[in-house]
This record gives sequence, structure tokens and C-alpha cells, in this order.
Amino acid sequence: MRSENRSPQKSVVMLTTDRCIDRRISLEAASLEDAGWDVTIIAMPTDMLDLDHPRVVRLGQGTARAMSVKEGGVLATYKWMRRWLPMNSRLMMWLKAAAWRHFLDQERFFVKAFEPVVSQYRPTVFLAHDLPVLAVARRAAARCGAKLVYDSHELYCEQEFPEDVKRRWAAVEHKHIGVCDAVMTVNPSIARELENRYGLDEVEVVYNAEYARDIEHEERYFHKYFSLADKDKVLLFQGGVTVGRNIELLVSAMRLLLNKHVHLVLLGNGTLVQTLRRRSQELGVAGVVHFHPAVPQTDLLRLTASADAGLIPYQAICLNNYYCTPNKLFEFIAAGIPVLGSDLPEINHIVTTQGIGRVADLGSEPRMAAAIDTFFSDDAQLCKWRDNAKTARSVFSWDHEGRKVVELFEKLLHSGVTP
Repeated sequence: MRSENRSPQKSVVMLTTDRCIDRRISLEAASLEDAGWDVTIIAMPTDMLDLDHPRVVRLGQGTARAMSVKEGGVLATYKWMRRWLPMNSRLMMWLKAAAWRHFLDQERFFVKAFEPVVSQYRPTVFLAHDLPVLAVARRAAARCGAKLVYDSHELYCEQEFPEDVKRRWAAVEHKHIGVCDAVMTVNPSIARELENRYGLDEVEVVYNAEYARDIEHEERYFHKYFSLADKDKVLLFQGGVTVGRNIELLVSAMRLLLNKHVHLVLLGNGTLVQTLRRRSQELGVAGVVHFHPAVPQTDLLRLTASADAGLIPYQAICLNNYYCTPNKLFEFIAAGIPVLGSDLPEINHIVTTQGIGRVADLGSEPRMAAAIDTFFSDDAQLCKWRDNAKTARSVFSWDHEGRKVVELFEKLLHSGVTP
């Protein structure tokens, strides 16, 4: 909803490499709009323009014209490969890493891609959503005297990249983060890491929370959809069904469960769906492992709330994963369902301090199976965790987190900006 109390001096341009705009970006934009800010999101091209909000501006033909022959050739090849290869497949990930290592300069590539569009704007604030667009936002802010905000959605340069690619991204972050007027990120562990690495005074923590609302859900939706018995329990994994999320081990672990009334539902699309379908049949667990296609974000919590528990099986395969607080954690909280998660620092802290479930070592099939069996062994405990989850959604709520964003931007506004 757009506020009528709007000022031309309250304008922000957000930059992102997203094709499907991340929920965090959409929530920040909505909170700022409600507070009277004009918001524009400049994002990469997409084939799903019908899903875009009017505030989203996509990169166009100027992007290709700004590239060198080599860069343009890589971009054209990438666009062609996207038609035939899943984005998060191992082959696509290898090809992208090879492109960064041998053909492209990370900083130069994104500056050239975005500048033809970004140069048309003179807002009060430029907001870089994640590291690839930080250099672009810095140049744009310097050009028109705007403030610069960096929202680090993750510990970007500590993802599962080759070491030389990690070092290059770390150099880009080191070069630009110190000049930002404000830096924010998704949890305290990543905030401390950024502060310590780059000598920053304070990194604002804004959790990827959802709004605290009672969810109108269809009772026992998954039970009906998959024709499950009333006494069956639904353990839900939602999000991309892709590599690096420990889902393959999860499916295999289902054959070791002692409790035969626990059913696993994988809600989402991704490169592993067909592989895992075949694998579940080979292992004889096709009757307890179920696949549900992805749904729009507007429908997600309604379905989530009908599960008996949510699962976060991520492993510490890189420092970024070790410190993760994935969206699904806050979606489970918003939906009011208990959580079984890997014993990683931030997941452990939220799950245990809020009393909304338990964490465990989920690093092998036997340990995964034992953790699931233990989790569902006490119905009274499940009910208590569910009650606590409903209380926790008022603690981890976008009503609160969104106010943090607005307050940060209002503070920048009052520090004296003349675009």
C-alpha cells in the first residue's frame, strides 16, 4: 500500500541480481513505502515479468551494449544455458565458477550490467542487496550525493565457491564496505563476522521474519493431498530442492525410521526432484516421501501451517551455511509449527531459546533417522513446541524488523542528504 504522506526527498533505489525478487527485498520495500518512501527495485532480466510489482525495473538492452565482446559473449552463453540447465545443478554451478575464474571480473561485470539503468536515477539512498551490486551502488551514490546502504543477505564470499573466487569476492567486499553509510545483515553471527573482518562500528541485524499474523490454513492439508491417515505425522521441508541442502541424505534416512507414521513432504521445485523421486522408489520409501510443487509466496504459509513440524537439515559445508538462518526457519515460526534443525549456531539459538523444537546432529543417515524418531516420540512435547512457536512469531516478526529498516533510513535522511 502506498502512503499518501510521501516526500520527494524520501526515495530509495534498491539493486539486486535477483530474477525472482527475494522475500526480504519485497518486505523492506513495502515497509519503506508505508513510511512514505518512493521505492524502485532494479533487478536482472526474467522470463516471469507477469509476477513483477510495478516498483521493479528490469535490466534491458543497454546491458548487452555496455559489455565488452568477451563479457557479452559470456552473458549470451549464460542466457542460452539457462534454457537447458537447471540454475543450481552441479554442472551449472561449475560453469559459473569457471566463468568467474577465467573470463569475468566480478566487480566490472556487474557495474557494466547495471549502470545503463542505474544512471537514470538520483534517489536519496542507494541500497545494495548483497555483494555483487555493492560496487554499482557505491558508484551511483557517489555520482549523485546519495547515501549508501549495504544489506548483506549472507556471508557472500564464504559460500561454497572455489578458493580463488572466494578471495576475489572478499577483496570486492573489503574495497567497498567501509564507505557505506549503513550496513545490515540477517543475524548476529554474520553481523559480528562483518564487524570483525572490516573494522565496522555496528552492523544492524534485521531478521528475515514474516509478519505476525494468525494463519488461515486448510486443516490437515497435506494429509488430504497425499491421502495420509489421521495418526500420520507430516515433517515438512520447503524451499528449493537443490544440491547443498542435505536433502539426498534426508530421503535416504527415511528408510531407517522406527516410527512408520512419519511422512516427509518436500515442498518446492528444483534440480533434485526427479532424482529423489527415483531414489525414494529404489529405497522403498516412496510411500512416506512425498513431493509437492512450489507454491506462490502468498499461499506458502497457509500450507506450511498444516504440517506437524518443519525441518532444516543444512550442514556446515561452508562458513556461510554454518551461520545461516534460512527463510524457512522464520516461515515455520510464522506458521506456528515446531522445528527440527541442524545444530548450527544461529538455528540452535533461536530454536532452543524460544522452545520451539530441538536441534541435532543431522550429518548421517542413522543420526538423521534417530533425531526424527526422537522428535516425534512425545505428542505432549510437540504440542508445547507448537504453542511456543505461536508465541515466538511475535518475537520474530516483520512488524518489528520492518520498523528497524525504516528507522535506519530515517536516520540517514536526517543526517543531511541533498541528492
